[in-house]
Amino acid sequence: MSDNYVLYNCTDQNKETKFLECEEIIPDKQISTLEDIVIHAKMFTCDDVEIGHVAHSDKMFLSGNYNTNALELAEQVQSDLVAGKYEGGLKVWECTSDLIKYSLDSNDIDFNEKKVLDLGCGVGILGIYALQNGAFVTFQDYNKEVIESVTIPSVLLNIDEELQKDELKKCKFYSGDWASFNKKLPVGEVYDIILTSETIYNEENYTKLIELFLERLSKDGNIYVAAKTCYFGVGGGMRQFESQIEKTGCLISESVWKSSSGVQREIIKVKRK
Repeated sequence: MSDNYVLYNCTDQNKETKFLECEEIIPDKQISTLEDIVIHAKMFTCDDVEIGHVAHSDKMFLSGNYNTNALELAEQVQSDLVAGKYEGGLKVWECTSDLIKYSLDSNDIDFNEKKVLDLGCGVGILGIYALQNGAFVTFQDYNKEVIESVTIPSVLLNIDEELQKDELKKCKFYSGDWASFNKKLPVGEVYDIILTSETIYNEENYTKLIELFLERLSKDGNIYVAAKTCYFGVGGGMRQFESQIEKTGCLISESVWKSSSGVQREIIKVKRK
């Protein structure tokens, strides 16, 4: 794991929780290794619709200069989440499919020429879909190795080689904690659409997530949050998150989709009052 940490406040005043500091990542070395990555890619589909190729979350992609990379850490502790160190970016969570399907089935989201933020992007499926539909996309995930080794390769897999330079100009890539990311972005940088899936499982992160919404959502923009109704054993959930949104006095939310079977999942749409 990279040693590039920064200290932020923790709810427990007797402890300091370390979070990864934001870095902007430029896709350079990933381009030269794309041929090796292609044979380890798979198609992501939503129902019968092919969305795009994504790189496998495989150890071969995580051989960079990390003392302990995210995948190795997750394997050591047998967990998809290690608070403050690994936040699940190598796994495609099921609510990602819900948000893609909602976009396909509804006329609610128009990506063309919009500035889109794929927040907690993981392999980048939501951002790739937005890019394919004409958006300018910023991809953000907690772990640098996820962005370098999975997100950027996945984006490159879905760009025609002849258009690669032009299409990459429409993309930016960042790693790190949300508070640090918010500070790293240029003053006045806002997004028309913010997409985020399965990122509200930890209530301790709600403040910085909502602060990012408040500062980075354009005047007439929309945020789409896809998540499980309740994250058992972790503490977060949609009702708690909606309560925090309401407390801002500046944002409002509405439910636009709910699952009809299995574990209860939802999508809420958030906008300014």
